[in-house]
Amino acid sequence: MKEIVRSRIEQALGELYKIDPPEFKVEKPKDEELGDLATNVAFLLSKALRKNPNEIAKELSEKLSQEDMFEAVEAVRGFINLRLSRNFILSEFRRLLSEGEDYFKEDIGRGLKVQLEFVSANPTGPLHLGHGRGAVVGDALARLFEFYGFNITREYYINDAGRQVYILGVSVFYRYLELFGKEGERPGIKKLFEEEGYKGEYVIEIAKALKGAVGDLLLSRDGVPEAKERILSYGFDFPLSYTSAFKPVREPEVELCSAFGLDMMMEEIREDLGSMCVDFDVWFSERSLYERGLVDKLIEELRERGYVYEAEGALWLKTSQFGDDKDRVLRKSDGTYTYFASDIAYHWDKFKRGFDKVIDLWGADHHGYIPRVKASLKMLRIPEDWLEVYLIQMVKFFREGKEVKMSKRAGTFVPLREALNEVGPDAVRFLFLTKRSDTPLDFDVDKAKEKSSDNPVFYVQYAHARISGVFREVKERFNLDPEKEDLSPFLESLEEDIELKLMKKTLMIKDELIDITLRRDPHLITYFLIDLAGLFHHYYNHHRIIGSEKRIMKGRLALLKGIRTALRLSLKLIGVSAPERM
Repeated sequence: MKEIVRSRIEQALGELYKIDPPEFKVEKPKDEELGDLATNVAFLLSKALRKNPNEIAKELSEKLSQEDMFEAVEAVRGFINLRLSRNFILSEFRRLLSEGEDYFKEDIGRGLKVQLEFVSANPTGPLHLGHGRGAVVGDALARLFEFYGFNITREYYINDAGRQVYILGVSVFYRYLELFGKEGERPGIKKLFEEEGYKGEYVIEIAKALKGAVGDLLLSRDGVPEAKERILSYGFDFPLSYTSAFKPVREPEVELCSAFGLDMMMEEIREDLGSMCVDFDVWFSERSLYERGLVDKLIEELRERGYVYEAEGALWLKTSQFGDDKDRVLRKSDGTYTYFASDIAYHWDKFKRGFDKVIDLWGADHHGYIPRVKASLKMLRIPEDWLEVYLIQMVKFFREGKEVKMSKRAGTFVPLREALNEVGPDAVRFLFLTKRSDTPLDFDVDKAKEKSSDNPVFYVQYAHARISGVFREVKERFNLDPEKEDLSPFLESLEEDIELKLMKKTLMIKDELIDITLRRDPHLITYFLIDLAGLFHHYYNHHRIIGSEKRIMKGRLALLKGIRTALRLSLKLIGVSAPERM
């Protein structure tokens, strides 16, 4: 709708002023009473034409008033408010009925190669609600990008290197020793577990699975090689990269526990994401950056560019020269690399893979990390707008009106799986998108189970199911299939204001979806879904569909068909089902 209106305005500008139009906005006014759309073009032309914006707005309004597509055009303090005509709305709605979901498509991506990296949770424990929120936001963005012609790659970055992996191994090994009553025989392991270990129940379950696979072999260091072979022979989906990449250490049994724990956690993470229909094209291992020597190559590249220096026994990067608040360590004095070093190498690898744009979704606690990563990319002469980073705030979980406190390391957190099992993926996905992703979200599990208008996902899905129910009844009673019959000629019979309003709202979803894609704001889809569903339910409760005069009935069926198309597509784009019955 906006693009059609923009085209008419550009045509009128050319006829009036013989100039190339500037970049101007066409958007919905905040007050619906002012019109369907408004433009600021007069303000942008004022200097070039040496006229008052209101004078230009009046001249342009008079010109646009001659267009059949507008019912009213009004100049107000330099702005131009436009109200679309009934004939134009009917014409566009007929297109929607003819084209179906394709009506909403627009090739705005033009095949641009975009990598979307999201979730990327440390595989040291199950996914929690915050991870799930990131998964839903990322997947909704990917669906939107694909629908609008972008070439999308979904990627999960597996943090399978670093100290947290070692601590997972310590935690699993300690719980394994406990199963035999031997935890007191390894005081160093016990102390480290008590100070830093992961205390969740899931670690005990990993230890039990490990005991089932290797028996008591890990009670003796000599049993490690056989334990490894037995794990592989038992048919576990055990990634050799985890074990073969471990360098020889003093505690090979801990390293094996790390690998075993990582494998079990990644399997669970894949299952949880799969249960929400969140898939990835690439699962990228952080460890592979070291195996391929990319971190060392990166440091050498940065050294040659003059951005690396040594101080206090460590290797530093001059990020302060590129907008960071201070320089950052790449390699510590003990010879180990920082996470920052592998993160830069990872993004450098992304750039070399040929992505035109990279979009990262990070936890809100990574806010301070953004300037240093962008500083490092500048050093590598990567365009500043190549990387976009969006933050995902945590989710508070409420049950019976009380917040459930969470701490992953202490083991007091609500796994994503628990919410999925209680309320199902549709409710989880929809509710995660009811707020902007960089603001905190309260997840009320009791409200998510309600079958009422207070539960937004039920409210929206019920609108789709209601329309489907009407179609089934019409087919049965009148041998009329709204899915197959061309009902568009009967739209002329619809004369009530609410019917025209429903058509407008349905058509405007195309503009909403395009704006949402360009602005990366998928949560707004739930807003207009709730709005459209609310208007539909009001219409349904106050107007007879079946039983009205046949011509009007067919017109109303055509209206419902268009609404259902918009509901179904919008739900699909956020990964929520559109049920036929409820």
